[in-house]
Amino acid sequence: MNIVTIATYSTNTRWFIPAMATMMMALISSSYGYNEAAPYLFIAGIAAFFSVAVFITIKAVFFYSEFLHDIHSPEKTNYLFSVVGVIGLAGVFCSKLWSNHTVSWIFWYVSLVLWVIITLLSFSFLFLSRKSEDRKLEEVLHGGWFFICIGTQATALMSIIAAKQATSHLFLIHLISFGLWSIGAFLYLLFMTLIVLRLIFYSFPNNSELSPYWMHAGAAALTALTGVALFQHISATGGPFLDLLPFLKGFSLFFWSVGLWWLPLLSIMALKKQAYDDDRFVFTVGYWEIALSLALYAAGTKQLTGIFAGQYIVVFSHFLHIAVLLVYGYALVSTITHLAFSSVWTPVNDLTISCVVPYRFTLRGKIFYVTGIVSEWMDKNIQGKVKKQYYAIVNNNLSCLISYDLFSKKWYIRLADAAIDTKGQPPIQPPVHNP
Repeated sequence: MNIVTIATYSTNTRWFIPAMATMMMALISSSYGYNEAAPYLFIAGIAAFFSVAVFITIKAVFFYSEFLHDIHSPEKTNYLFSVVGVIGLAGVFCSKLWSNHTVSWIFWYVSLVLWVIITLLSFSFLFLSRKSEDRKLEEVLHGGWFFICIGTQATALMSIIAAKQATSHLFLIHLISFGLWSIGAFLYLLFMTLIVLRLIFYSFPNNSELSPYWMHAGAAALTALTGVALFQHISATGGPFLDLLPFLKGFSLFFWSVGLWWLPLLSIMALKKQAYDDDRFVFTVGYWEIALSLALYAAGTKQLTGIFAGQYIVVFSHFLHIAVLLVYGYALVSTITHLAFSSVWTPVNDLTISCVVPYRFTLRGKIFYVTGIVSEWMDKNIQGKVKKQYYAIVNNNLSCLISYDLFSKKWYIRLADAAIDTKGQPPIQPPVHNP
């Protein structure tokens, strides 16, 4: 029960990203000729999706307040669209590889309904909720907002697949597909403007999480991929949308180029972070965001060769495929290692459940166990950072100050014992709370 409880509390909607990345690997594996591996990757992606969905459901029941906090947080609610993305990509896979049109139609209906519900709920909250005066733009705005674009474009792509199987109402399906593609493109341009504003005019500390910003390239690539798919289908079927073909072709290349512009910049930012961040090898779900972004760009580049035939694009597409395999493999191994050695497997107590603090931590070769919490409070004046503070008691009756940085999502420990100078270093043992 301890394992289930802690894992449930630690799970959030961001964990749907590994399922989406695995689903994309299944799609691009079939595109590059690895048809034998595609079904196994698809099954793994579905298994990951339902596993996270089960934990999220249990969390909504047993940790109701924490679940609502995640849903209502402006910086977290955008990850709900990853659910729509997984379902849309699953429907595309069923149609392309298994030609199961009935199942793909079901996926299309489900993705449409979910997209409408999540869009109305999330944007209604963002528009109508009371805004905190202490909230800063750089704390809320990050690359994860592009999952709204990704969920929208995945639904548009699934609509195009449905149009290929439709025998009637083709104009309506084209209208839905083009409308969703336009909304996703509009949101991408809007969020991109805000992100560039954030990166240029606000500080970007070395300990800031960089992986969500890789979705700049991924969302642009999926927008290009969907535009190309819509262009090809309208070209084949004709109809009143024929006049929009030059527009679709030009904007598809536009978004692909924007994504390509971001790739070297993101690589430079990643190298800088690796050079200056002390926690560069700590596991994060962000590894999957990088894998998903590169997989989307590889798929978009492959799709682009259908209307822009050229040896340079084909060669670049193969290099991207190799990069995707390497990053996906690293993310998979890192995740398995993290789960195998996570503190979720260690014995826990009620303190860990209620306060969500590390059950134990290691400093200077010594292991300390948290035995009690004296008090807790929020502190917004610690070196300009917002921290949740716990005044705790550890074994041998030592007092301890445990801080959780709400911005960098890291734990910091300071013991009152003068013989042990921790200098605010983060604990070596991974905390129970997995942001």
